[in-house]
Amino acid sequence: MNRILFTAALSLALAATLSAPEARAQAHDHSGHEQHAQAGASADAAAPSSQDWIPAEVRRVDAAQQKLTLKHGDIRHLDMPGMTMPFKLAPGLLSAAQLSDMKAGDRIEVRIESRDGAPTIVEWRPAPASN
Repeated sequence: MNRILFTAALSLALAATLSAPEARAQAHDHSGHEQHAQAGASADAAAPSSQDWIPAEVRRVDAAQQKLTLKHGDIRHLDMPGMTMPFKLAPGLLSAAQLSDMKAGDRIEVRIESRDGAPTIVEWRPAPASN
């Protein structure tokens, strides 16, 4: 009830200080704001994040530079469309043996974060077998 009174008082105050057309534009019903806030919260839950697994295909392994060149899907949280590009590996993510076992054509999934201004692979796993 206090919210309704506050909204009414605010509308009257605006009407008193603005011309009639401006007052009509400014004084509107606020009752739907709670529903809008709840909808925004659920939209945030679906927002892209660094926790998304990105499908990728290994195109090149550069063990010396600790980089993988990947043909990857969209990286939504970095607003990056699918493309082929090299990525740094987070320190200690892959051992020398794991890097030597990885070959062009391997299908993997990665999690990528921006670190020191560069997209960096922070987790990886083999892609699930396709049917």
